[in-house]
Amino acid sequence: MTEAAHRQRADVNEEALPFLRRRIVDMLPTRRVTAKLIAENIAFGAAVLGAGHIELVDDGPWWFIASEFNWLAASKATESEVELFERLVPFPEQSPTGHRAEIYVTAFANHAYFRIGDGVTWIRGEPIAGGLPDEGVTPPWCSNVLAFRLT
Repeated sequence: MTEAAHRQRADVNEEALPFLRRRIVDMLPTRRVTAKLIAENIAFGAAVLGAGHIELVDDGPWWFIASEFNWLAASKATESEVELFERLVPFPEQSPTGHRAEIYVTAFANHAYFRIGDGVTWIRGEPIAGGLPDEGVTPPWCSNVLAFRLT
C-alpha cells in the first residue's frame, strides 16, 4: 500500500471512529461498550456467514473469537480482511441496513490482531513480546482467530 493510501485511511479513521464511538453508545441499552458485547456481535456475524462452530474465549483482558471457518473472508463486501477494521462494511447477509461488527474492535480496542493460519495481522497496538496471547488458549483446530483487549 502506498504512503498516500495509508494517509487517506488514517484521515478516514480520524473522522469515522469518533462518530462510531458516539453512535454505538446511543444504541446500547446500558450505554457502555464491553469486550463481551463486541465479541458476541462478531461471533453472531460469523454464524450468519456460515461458521458452524465459534469459540468465544475470555482470558483476562483478552477476548478471542476463534473458528475453523474464516468468517473474515466470507463476505463479498470487501477485498481483504483488513477492510473490516478500517471502515463500516455493509452486512446485507445479516440485515438490509446492517454493518460488520469488526469495526468496533478498531474503535474501542487498544490491542488487536487476527490470525489466519500462520499469518498474523496487527490491527491496533504493537505485537506483544513472548508470543501471541491466543497461543494455548484457543483450541488448536481454530485456525482463524480475532484477538483484542480494551484495557
